Amino acid sequence: MGYNDALALAAKKLADMPPEEVCDACGARYQNGDYYLAWFNIVKNVSAVSGVQKILMLHYLTANGAKNISGRLIAYREAAPALFYEPNFYKRAVSPLVNFFAGEPENLITTGELLGGVKAAIGDSSVTVNVLPYVPLTFVIWDGGGEFPPDGGILFDQTAKTWFKPEDLAVLAGEAVYELINTFKNKHKIKEERYG
Repeated sequence: MGYNDALALAAKKLADMPPEEVCDACGARYQNGDYYLAWFNIVKNVSAVSGVQKILMLHYLTANGAKNISGRLIAYREAAPALFYEPNFYKRAVSPLVNFFAGEPENLITTGELLGGVKAAIGDSSVTVNVLPYVPLTFVIWDGGGEFPPDGGILFDQTAKTWFKPEDLAVLAGEAVYELINTFKNKHKIKEERYG
């Protein structure tokens, strides 16, 4: 199924659902015919979002997943038992995370905190951020050392499986990593303009 087909299917499914039920189920707001949803704690008009982020938001709005965060973290392979998804997940999400934040892993925490995240106690550096209202992701860096190369991971609350299919979880993680990377870059661009 192509992007446009997936978008049309998700939009139709949402149009057939009562807005009050949608909002109650997922923490969205409905106003003047549009849904508003927090993405990294920044409220966005779903109609104005584009690309895969829009499909992810539409899938989230229609999922009716678990609202109670379990606190039990799982790796992608537990959320997506089909192992052929894992290489794509690593390439799309984990590899960019490691390539960008390894070497100075504390930058992961400070960047996550800018987006409303909270420092976690995993690896050499980790932060948990609500990507969507009931979908926290925990980003982890192991900085390695002389013997081992840097590595990383992205952990999901086990309830993430109630919100997204495995393919969507891989896309969500990738989008989230680039949100972190772009936030870090923008922060330092502003700093350079002010003090440079």
